[in-house]
Amino acid sequence: MIYLDSAASTRPSDGVAAFLSETLTTHYANPDSSHAAGMSADKLIEKARSAIAGALGVQPSEIIFTSSGTESNNLALFGACELLKRRGNKIITSDSEHPAVYMPLKELVRRGFEVVYLPTKGGVINLDDLRTVLDEHVILVSIMSINNETGAIYDIKKISETVENAYKSSDFKPPLHCDGVQAFGKIDNNMNRMKVDMFSASAHKLHGIKGAGFLYLRKGTRVMPQIFGGLQERGLRSSTLNTPAIAAFGVATEEIDIKADYAIVSALYDYTSQKLKEQCPAVMLNSSDSAANILKYIMSLRLPNVRSEVMLNYLSSRGIYISAGAACSSKNTSGPRHSQRVLTNFGLDSLSADFTVRVSFSKYNTFAEIDEFVNALADGIAKLAVY
Repeated sequence: MIYLDSAASTRPSDGVAAFLSETLTTHYANPDSSHAAGMSADKLIEKARSAIAGALGVQPSEIIFTSSGTESNNLALFGACELLKRRGNKIITSDSEHPAVYMPLKELVRRGFEVVYLPTKGGVINLDDLRTVLDEHVILVSIMSINNETGAIYDIKKISETVENAYKSSDFKPPLHCDGVQAFGKIDNNMNRMKVDMFSASAHKLHGIKGAGFLYLRKGTRVMPQIFGGLQERGLRSSTLNTPAIAAFGVATEEIDIKADYAIVSALYDYTSQKLKEQCPAVMLNSSDSAANILKYIMSLRLPNVRSEVMLNYLSSRGIYISAGAACSSKNTSGPRHSQRVLTNFGLDSLSADFTVRVSFSKYNTFAEIDEFVNALADGIAKLAVY
């Protein structure tokens, strides 16, 4: 198997797999129980909380565990808007957000809120566009850190500074939420430098396992809980915590080496680009004529006369796995894929978007795998192209 779809989900690291094999049958007690077994499970959760807080440069008390990045985004968006709705009803976001932000915002529109979408053509958010829409009615700004379709890196620090400057003379500054699912563990996410109020992430995007996410909630930032019950996580997210997944999240976080991992991935990206030029010159990098700063974990490719789904099926038959966009919406047949929305907002026409595939790397990929992928892609183009 050649797996080049790590933006959708990563393979658990060897350290995570070893940790789980040792702990699944020994730390199964409810972490809220007051006996020794429960306290032992709780220690694993708190160790993970400290590891994640350390990676962000924040206090452990500012980390709220959830089941996923989607739940973290929902808690931030609905929780903030419900709390602040008496102040206004306007939300600022980008036109290229992941469905885990885009769909909750559509629901908030149904509930009477107004959402303003900043354009992201070329993978860049114009700060003048942001300044224009910041007014006294804004109660929340939500901008992703790294786009999951194109790899475009949005300058969250400058966005945060722009929001802060706009409300310097006001007694209220709308909180800034950042969907950091594709960013955590891949770029520097020091919250004190980024100056965001809420930040979402998910374990399975950085070699943890599915079932654990977190919301960083800056001290003093408040949200209304969306799940009610046993008052876990300071009452903000009731439910018995998924001890194995959260503890494994901590292990995966401790294994992060941003510079070393990025050196591996960057070399793979550059090697893939060169091999494509040699063997598939008609394949275009969608970022090649963009002004965006691109994270090299993600490569967006436009195929010559082969629809993305056709190529995906062909490569899958050969044991090579890439994607045509966000996995969470790839099986939705009720309307256009979310990837098409993002790619057309990036600057592609609708036909080019339909011929685009996404290759996403991890530190576990090899140059030999890239050789096999490019060979298979060239064969697929020769066999499947419709002229």
